[in-house]
Amino acid sequence: MRKKIVTNLVYAQLSFFIFLAIAIFITTAGFKENRGLSFYGEHWTTAVPFGAGFVFCDYFLLRVANALPKVQPYKKISLLINILTVLLLLILLTPDTLNSLFNWSHIADSSILFVFELSFASWLVICLYHDKVLLLLLVAQFFTAVLAMLSQFHVIYYLSEGILFFQLFFGILLTRSISKLLTHAAEVKVSYPPKPLDAS
Repeated sequence: MRKKIVTNLVYAQLSFFIFLAIAIFITTAGFKENRGLSFYGEHWTTAVPFGAGFVFCDYFLLRVANALPKVQPYKKISLLINILTVLLLLILLTPDTLNSLFNWSHIADSSILFVFELSFASWLVICLYHDKVLLLLLVAQFFTAVLAMLSQFHVIYYLSEGILFFQLFFGILLTRSISKLLTHAAEVKVSYPPKPLDAS
């Protein structure tokens, strides 16, 4: 079971970043003029690989949610992953170039997604399981979130870079955290640790 779950988590991250890399290979314009990665979903030449990355990522995440044990904390993790897939899909369904309504909807969904992913990661690391690697990933995710936020307000101009590395750190953290939780549960036959686990 653990192997299947971790494999699907890895596939989710690989599909997202491989298709994003294809879109970036087609054009690097999304990294210019503080446009953000959503640029790649707004142009026909890159919309297909960009959208495919989200769709395949969602598919594998849904497989993870369905495969997790039906006990706590995995039931809560499964719920949060399902919410995550909806938020990711909404990014695709709200292109910010159509009109002002779509623009504000896209900004709102992007902001909610960032807050949700950072909160999800913090809960996993602080409340369920932490080691030095996970703590470093959480800190890195926080700083890239700040980088993206400052870029959104045009204080600095690294929006795409901030989003890219934020998603990268979150994906690695999510995969490692769930993998460690499942391994620990298998070793000690405990499904819900009474206190945060510290492997450092």
